[in-house]
Amino acid sequence: MPSLLHWGSRQKTQTPVQDDMCEQCGEKPKFIEPGGSRHAYCSRRCAKEAQGASPSACALRGCRATGKPAFSNFCSDDHGKQAVRLGQATGCDACHDHPRSANSDLCIACDRKTSGPRLKELSTGSTTFVDVRSQFLSEWDSLDAARPHIDKVYQVIAPRNIRARYNAYRANQRAMEEIRAFHSAQCICDMGTKTPILCNFKSCGICCIVKSSFNEFAFGEKYNMGRFGEGIYSYRNPSLADAFATSATSTPYRVLIACDVAVPSDFEVPDEESLFVPCADAIVPAFIIMYTV
Repeated sequence: MPSLLHWGSRQKTQTPVQDDMCEQCGEKPKFIEPGGSRHAYCSRRCAKEAQGASPSACALRGCRATGKPAFSNFCSDDHGKQAVRLGQATGCDACHDHPRSANSDLCIACDRKTSGPRLKELSTGSTTFVDVRSQFLSEWDSLDAARPHIDKVYQVIAPRNIRARYNAYRANQRAMEEIRAFHSAQCICDMGTKTPILCNFKSCGICCIVKSSFNEFAFGEKYNMGRFGEGIYSYRNPSLADAFATSATSTPYRVLIACDVAVPSDFEVPDEESLFVPCADAIVPAFIIMYTV
């Protein structure tokens, strides 16, 4: 019979503090030699990447030390927090002490703890809201003369592992570019009427897709089915995606997901046809758009 003490020690591993993390990727602990010598990086790969990168000064004004990716381009954790206190950097939305990491409103440590996507409602006067609305309306092409009205937009803030998966897919394919497309499905929750949250209903296609980043659809389905077989289908023209938008009676809105899609740079994206990608690595939810027509 296995020792309960040994079993418990395997389950409760101690989370490394930020100073113990690799100074290049900031995601894995620093490598420690059998003799106890600690390296600055987690692996030879990160060490080579750090040596090849052009060093830049710490982002704190007046500091000439080298900035490190593990500390959001500050030379140390202390200088990152000092920059937040002085108003030189925007603080993490969760802990409010550390500076935000790139492409996130959380610091590296809080972002690492986040297991699922978060939603952030955009104010109607913000630059991002205006850009999303303009793109949505400019791409909307329908025989119906009526144009939709954008009521609310939620930004989808994906966790680090989802962003890393998508970026790795783009990096491993030849000559890829990113385009904006739209996807919709049945939405049975009251999306847009309360706080920006994702429901837990297995039949809610919108929330299942966003929570899994296209790895799961309503009722546990793993793919869409279409003219190219199993995969994921979206549209450049949001009015075509609108045909699949079904909303609950508890919300006045129709719901679409604006997605970032990685496609070959020489690929001709059809305007009036569906855009197919074979796997979830090639597409990531960017915004949830609530609108009325």
